[in-house]
Amino acid sequence: MPPGLGRRNAALVASAAAALASMLLLSGCGGPTSNAAATASSPVARVGNDVIPVSLFELRVGKTLAGIRQGGGPAQGSPGYAAMVKQVRASVMRSLIIDTVIAHEASFRGLGATDAEVERELANDARAAGGMDKLRQQLAGDGGSLDQRRDELRAHINEQRLEDLFARQRADEIAAQLNHGADFATLATQLSDDVATRSRGGDLGVLGADQLRAGDAAFSVAVTALSAGHTTSAPVRDDAGYELIRVDTVAAAGSSVRHILVAAPRVYRVADRPAWFSQSILDAVAQDCAHKAITVYIDAGQQPCVAGASATASPATGTASPTR
Repeated sequence: MPPGLGRRNAALVASAAAALASMLLLSGCGGPTSNAAATASSPVARVGNDVIPVSLFELRVGKTLAGIRQGGGPAQGSPGYAAMVKQVRASVMRSLIIDTVIAHEASFRGLGATDAEVERELANDARAAGGMDKLRQQLAGDGGSLDQRRDELRAHINEQRLEDLFARQRADEIAAQLNHGADFATLATQLSDDVATRSRGGDLGVLGADQLRAGDAAFSVAVTALSAGHTTSAPVRDDAGYELIRVDTVAAAGSSVRHILVAAPRVYRVADRPAWFSQSILDAVAQDCAHKAITVYIDAGQQPCVAGASATASPATGTASPTR
């Protein structure tokens, strides 16, 4: 796990995470209140000092249900529809709490998305769609809206920035272990996010000059600069994330290369969260649960502080942009 959750006490995080795993955190969160239904202006949940408004909750629920209908899911009134809606509401509540925790962490580090940045990204979407009216129509056709798209963009910016920071810190920790004599192949097997090479100790095989030229420029430059038996002393930033690279041998056919990837893709998809980052999020939620800092005011399925709650991709950010 990367360093960070900077304002959080490490011991308390660990104990809260353990309690989450052993089903002892149910009391960490406030359950649904006895009030019947939230009014349009009431919050559906609170995380610390931030409230999650019912308008945002319903926005995400509506968008998710529209996507399910378009995909051939149960129609309203059909068997299974009520159970599906209950599941969607629980998933949306979980995603909103996770996004709020991520926003807290990003803001604490000065990485939080600003309104201007969100509007700039929205303008990019509009240009790609042929204008703001066209974008509005396209979003409406998918069951969304401009406000829903702003919500997606803000959550995506916050998460990508925080994941990138944690990835850089994680890569620095791995580099420090290598610089102190740790075995490269062993760390690759344990820590690399490249599932294709992890079981082989990060072995990429022999990479010739043509392969290197066709690949990522930063990666190529790093490999070319290494002599046999040497490893990069610091992480190399490329399009996939942060790389630690080792050249085992150099021959006429090319270089025999190993790598350890800490994933932080420049084109980031929430659905591809690395496991270590998902765990960081769960640890942060567990910490808030331990402090009774999460309260849910409506019945939206499983409480976020119950064991088994997971850092799933947000319904608002887990799909690609409609215009890109």
